[in-house]
Order: sequence, then structure tokens, then C-alpha cells
Amino acid sequence: MSVLDENLQQHFSAIIEGSDDAIVAKDLNSIILSWNPAAERIFGYAAVEVLGKPITIVIPEDRQHEEVDFIERLRRGERIQHFETLRKKKNGELFPISVTISPIRDRDGEVVGASKIARDITDQHRAAEQQRLLLSEMKHRVGNSFAIASGLLRLCADQSSSVDEFVGLMRGRLLALASAHSMAAPAIAEGARASGERPLKALLESILQPFAGSIPAGVKVDDIIVSRSAVTPLALVFYELCTNSVKYGTLASGDGRLSITSDRLGHRLIINWTESFKRTSEQAVQGQGFGTAMCEVALRDQMDGTLERTFAADGMRIRLDLSYRRVTADG
Repeated sequence: MSVLDENLQQHFSAIIEGSDDAIVAKDLNSIILSWNPAAERIFGYAAVEVLGKPITIVIPEDRQHEEVDFIERLRRGERIQHFETLRKKKNGELFPISVTISPIRDRDGEVVGASKIARDITDQHRAAEQQRLLLSEMKHRVGNSFAIASGLLRLCADQSSSVDEFVGLMRGRLLALASAHSMAAPAIAEGARASGERPLKALLESILQPFAGSIPAGVKVDDIIVSRSAVTPLALVFYELCTNSVKYGTLASGDGRLSITSDRLGHRLIINWTESFKRTSEQAVQGQGFGTAMCEVALRDQMDGTLERTFAADGMRIRLDLSYRRVTADG
């Protein structure tokens, strides 16, 4: 081997060893011949655990046919580029991956194996899902805007005795609505800055004010401080509940009653949101829409919580079951 060949070999080895992508060599029987450090990190197997074993140990059972297809195509000299699929870590976890597979030839040009470059694309998939959720939330909020405005117009009209008073009330509520919206809007944005700590009652008041005008007498919650990380997802949930109420529930009926209470049960914080009103044909029981699903995701992922909704002839009750530690600043 010439000095140039030796230098090139060392150069290629350094590239493989330092790559952030898994680089694996296998023969046409799918037996692993090489396994770089990135492959160890991505798949969880040390090189000594996989060398000489079939590559199928990292392929889920329902995707084993992919390897058969790869080998057939490699024998024909084909190259597989940026193939997205799922693979399995040592601990059994499935994750998305993009692979490019190239045939390895001997001196006579015969295909004797394959080189695989695999990239973990979990972050890309997460970012795409985040973007989908944000776009869905934007569509949901835009779709709600006219119904909310209609409800606020009706509420302000009932409380006004002159045009000037109506305009003043409506302007104030729209400004408060914008503030409440901005507090809740970034709740599912990855990396979004959380609002500062604030008392639970003050958080409720800031969300309720544009919808109810004044805080209902039935709002009686514990004097706890909501942590920075919990303010935004809780604001999202309260905002969604107010939005639905002004369209279908207590805040739409004018003569209904809203009750919000909280109670600590061991390591859990229970918030009960109860709306009492006479249901009309237009206020039929609503199925789970995007807004409810969005709230459930925020509660589950950020506060280890659940949302349970119960309908009755005289109204509706929602029970939020949350981790006290994750909600409060002192938990």
C-alpha cells in the first residue's frame, strides 16, 4: 500500500469514526461487518454486540421485508437514497430514520456487500408535528374568532344603555381578549417562553375578564402560585373553556351560572369548572374537537393531567386532574 493510499484510508476512517450518522457495512447475507460510534449511540448496541450478526436485529418485525428488498436491489447494483422508515433501538424503542444504502464492489466490479448511512430523524418528525399542531391551532382559533366576537357583541349590548357605553365596553373586552389570547397562544410552541409565576385566581381573572366582564361569584380557588412552566398551558385550557362557554354554555345564555373551584388531594390538584344553564337545541352536546384534544395534550404533557367532561340536562361539568408539583411553583 502506497503512502497516499494509507493516508486516504486513515482519512476515510476518521470521517467514519467522527460522523454523526450511523455508518454500517454488511455483506449480501445481511451480516454486519462494521459499526461506527454513531451507530452505537443511535441504536444503543456496542460494536462487539452486533458484529457478525444480522442487521435485522434493528429492524422491527413488521418491516423485515424491507431488508429482503434492499438486498435484491443491491445485487442489481442499485443505490437506495434517503429511504425513510422505522428502526428499533436495543431497548426496543422504535424511531424514525433515513437511510442511504450503496453497493460495495470487489476489484472485479461484483457487488459483495453494502454500505449504509443512517440518520436519526426524530427531531425532524417532531418539528413537523409541532408545525402541524401550530397550524391546526391557528386554524381553530381563526374559526372561533367570529363566534367569540358575536358572543361578546351580545353580552356588551345587554349591559349597555347607549352607543358610547356599548363601544367602550366592546373595546375594553376586545383588548382584554387580545391579552388573554397572547397568553394562551404559544402554549404548544416548542421552546416558547413561559409567562411569569402568578396566583391561580389572577390567572383565571385575566382569561375570564373579556368573556364575563367581571369575575363570577362562583370562582373560588385555592391561593396557590402557578409556576412559570404551567401558566401558559393552563391559560390555554381556560381560554378554550371560555371560548366554548361563550358559544354554547353559560356565557352564551345570559342567565347561567359559572362555578370554578379547586382542591388539593394529596399530590393532585383538582379544578372543577361547572356551568349551569338551560340547554337549547342549538346547545347540543359537542363532540371532542381539535380544541379539546389540544387541551388534553397540553395537560398530559406539561402537567401530568387529564380533562374529564360530563354533560347534563342543566349544564356541564369539567374536571381537571393535575399534578400539584408540576402546577405550582413550590411543588
